[in-house]
Amino acid sequence: MSEESPNVTYSQEGEDGMETSESANSPPSAPNCTKLLLEDHIKAFMEKTKIEREVETLTCSSELIDKVVSNYIIAKKILSNLSWLDKLLCKQVCSTWHSAVQALGREQLRPVDFLLNLHSQTVLTWAVLKKSGEFFTEPLVVMTFVSASGLDMTCRCRFIEPNLCFEPECQSDHSLLDALQIYTSGPKKCMSTVRTDYLSYMPLPTSVTYEHTFLHMKFDPYMVGVFIPVIPDVKFHTINIKCIDNMQQEFYDVVREIANDRIFKGIFVYVTDKYLLHSVEDIVFLNHFKEVQPDIPYAIGGCIIEDAFEQPDITNGVIEAINEYREFFSENLISISVFTVPKSPLSNEFNFDMYSLVLDSSYWSKEKIQQGINEFSKRVPQFEYSVAIKLACVGRDKKHKWEQDCFRAVFPNTRIVGCYGNGELGVDHPPKPPEDIPHSSAKKHCRSSGPQFGIVYSYSSVFVYMGWGKILSNGPS
Repeated sequence: MSEESPNVTYSQEGEDGMETSESANSPPSAPNCTKLLLEDHIKAFMEKTKIEREVETLTCSSELIDKVVSNYIIAKKILSNLSWLDKLLCKQVCSTWHSAVQALGREQLRPVDFLLNLHSQTVLTWAVLKKSGEFFTEPLVVMTFVSASGLDMTCRCRFIEPNLCFEPECQSDHSLLDALQIYTSGPKKCMSTVRTDYLSYMPLPTSVTYEHTFLHMKFDPYMVGVFIPVIPDVKFHTINIKCIDNMQQEFYDVVREIANDRIFKGIFVYVTDKYLLHSVEDIVFLNHFKEVQPDIPYAIGGCIIEDAFEQPDITNGVIEAINEYREFFSENLISISVFTVPKSPLSNEFNFDMYSLVLDSSYWSKEKIQQGINEFSKRVPQFEYSVAIKLACVGRDKKHKWEQDCFRAVFPNTRIVGCYGNGELGVDHPPKPPEDIPHSSAKKHCRSSGPQFGIVYSYSSVFVYMGWGKILSNGPS
C-alpha cells in the first residue's frame, strides 16, 4: 500500500440488502484493528504514574517565570487556550493555576458540535475531525450519532487527522469510532453513542462546520455529535437495560437511588430493534420516573434505533468485533440517558433546564409545524448556551427540513443534532395550551396513548431543548 493511497475498510448494506465491502484500491480483508493510545503525559496523569523524559533546560528570566506562574490574570489568560486534557495537568502545578483552571471551567461552557468527516478531499488524509470550536472544558457528556457503516469503519493512523497514533511507523488499522472517542472525551468515560442509519446535523450558520449540514443520511459513513461541557451541579447518568427479567435491578432500583437526592430534568430513551414496541404497554416502566418525581415535570425524547451503547462498550468490544469482520452490537435492549440536578443546589447560577416538544402526526402541514414550534418557543426561556436533540420518524420525509428551519428561526443560537427511527417517545414539557391541542377530527397516525399519556408516537418528531447559562429571554410575559 503506497503512502498516497489510504487503506480504508468499511462494511455497508447496499440497496438490495446485501452487505458489501469497500477499500481504496485493494480487495477487502479482515483489518488488524488496534486501539489508539493516549498521549504519554495524559496516560501517566490518569494512571498516577511517573513519566521519565529527556528535557533540555531553557534559560529564562526568573522575573518572567514569576509573573507567568504567580500572576493569576496572566496564567488564566494563557490556560484558557488549552484543551481540557491539558488543563487537568495544569491544575497540578500550583494553587494559582488550580484556581485559574477551576474558574475557566465555570466560564467556558459553550457546547461544541462536531463530525468525523469521512470524505476528505486529499488522498493523504481520509478521516478528518471537524468541530465548531475547541474542547476547552472537561466534558459532561459527548452525545454521538453514528451510521452503521461508520461504526464498522477502520483506517490507517497516518490517514486520520489530527493524527493520534504515537508510533509513526504503525501499520495497523484503527477503529474510527475509537478515534472519535479519543478526540472528544479521551480517558473519561462519558461518551454516549446511538447507532442508526439516518442522521441529522445542523450546526450554527456562523460555524466552520455549517457547510456539512445534512438532514437525511443513509449508507454513507458518518459520525456526528455534540460535546456538552461540565455544568456545575448537573450530572449525566446512563441506565442500560440488558434483560427484561432484571428490570428491578437494572432500572427501578437505579431510578429510585438517583431520585433520593437528584431531580430529573431530561430523559432520552433509545429502544433498540431487539426490543420492539408492539404496544404502549411495552414502555409502561417509564412511568416510574413520574412515580418518584410526581410534582416536578421533566423532558422526554426517544426513538427506536439500531443500537445504543456507552464508552466501555466501545473500548472493550468494537475493535475485537471489527477484527472478526462483523458488525458490533451491544447487549442493550434499552438505553436511557438522564440529566439531573441536586434537590438542594447551593445556587441556581447556571440555570440548567430541559424542555421537549412533540410534533405528532397531526402536525403535517408547514403552517401547523411552524405554529407548533413558534408556540413552544414562547413557552420556554432561551439560554446563552443551548443544544437541541431531534429524534424523529424517518417517515416524515420532506417535513424534516421545514421543521429544522422553523426551529432554527426561533432558536437561532441552538445547534441541532439527532437521528431518525421507526417509532418515537416524548412528552410536551411544558404542556401545549388547550387551544393548541389537535382536534379529534384532525388526521392522525399516532398510536393509542392508553395509560401512558401519549408517550409513544409514530410519524412524529420530538425536539429536546437543553439550555444553561444566562437567560436571554424568559418566554411568555
